[in-house]
Amino acid sequence: MRLRHSPVRSASNTALPAAIAMTCAITLAACGGADGEQGEDPNAEAAAQLHDAQPIHVGDVTLLPESSEAGTYSELVTVQYSEEVRASTELDKPECMDAANRWGDLDTVRGAPASVAAYEWDLGNISSILVQLDEDSAAEALAVKPPEACAEYTATYEDGSSSEYGVTDLDVPRVGDESRAFSIQVSDDDGQNHMYTVMYRNGGLLGTTSVMGPGEAEDYEQMLVDFSEAAIKRQGQML
Repeated sequence: MRLRHSPVRSASNTALPAAIAMTCAITLAACGGADGEQGEDPNAEAAAQLHDAQPIHVGDVTLLPESSEAGTYSELVTVQYSEEVRASTELDKPECMDAANRWGDLDTVRGAPASVAAYEWDLGNISSILVQLDEDSAAEALAVKPPEACAEYTATYEDGSSSEYGVTDLDVPRVGDESRAFSIQVSDDDGQNHMYTVMYRNGGLLGTTSVMGPGEAEDYEQMLVDFSEAAIKRQGQML
C-alpha cells in the first residue's frame, strides 16, 4: 500500500513565502495542495521501506505523519506543488530557478523511490527526504550546486509580490559518506525567514535534512547534524 499524505499548513508557517517551495520541494509544512487519485506506483514498496527508515524522534523533534508522503519522487505532492510555484514565478536571474534544489531535476532522481517526512520543533519546522539511488547517482546529485551568481536574486510571484533570496554555504561537520550544507535567507515585506539544509550521501541513499525558521544559523547547525546522524543510524537499522 502506498503511503501518501497531503502537505498541510501550520499556523507557525503562514508567514513563510510560498516561494520556499521553489527553493526546496521537501519543506512540506510550507506547502499546500490536495492529494488527487493516483495510479499504482511501481516504487510503492521501496518508498514505503524508506518511509519506515525515517527518524521518529530526535530530541524534542516530533514526526508529523499527516504531513509526510512516500512514492516516486516526481509524483510527490510536495514536488508537484513546487513545480507549479516555479512555473508561475519570475526571477531577475533565470539561471537561479530552483537554485538549491537543482538536483531534483535529474532523471535518476525523478524516477526513484522517495520518502519525505515532516517534523515539528520549538525553533522551527524540520523536513527529511530520502531518495533511493545507486552510489554513482547519489554522488552526482550531491555534486549539483547553484551557480555563483545565485548568491543573491529576486523572485516575483503571480500576485505581484516579491522576495529577496540569498544562498550561502554552511560550515558543519561531514555527515555520512559525503555531505554539503547551505542556508537560504528569504526577505519580503513580512520580514526574514531562513532555511538551513544538510544534503548527504549514505551509500546509495541521498538524504537531506532541512530546518526552516526565523532564527540564525547557530540556532540550527547542531540540530542539522544531530538529526542527520540519527537518520543515518536508523537507515542502518531499517534498510
